[in-house]
Amino acid sequence: MLKLENISFEVETEDTHKGILKNINLEIDDGFVAITGPNGGGKSTIAKIIMGIEKPDSGKIIFNGEDITNKTISERANMG
Repeated sequence: MLKLENISFEVETEDTHKGILKNINLEIDDGFVAITGPNGGGKSTIAKIIMGIEKPDSGKIIFNGEDITNKTISERANMG
């Protein structure tokens, strides 16, 4: 099972910070899941955070009961 707990992520623009995700909670059991939404809705950002390409500003990512928030892409891939 994959669980996102209170995930927030923002990017810094020239003059301000732009919130992309704010307190996202998501639980995915085994099986196929599709995340849909409009352009700019944060779908790709969620995928990048799950993969470890981006680090959330706050919150935790739990995979099969283990906190993987600070694990590298390779460590996550080796876990399955």
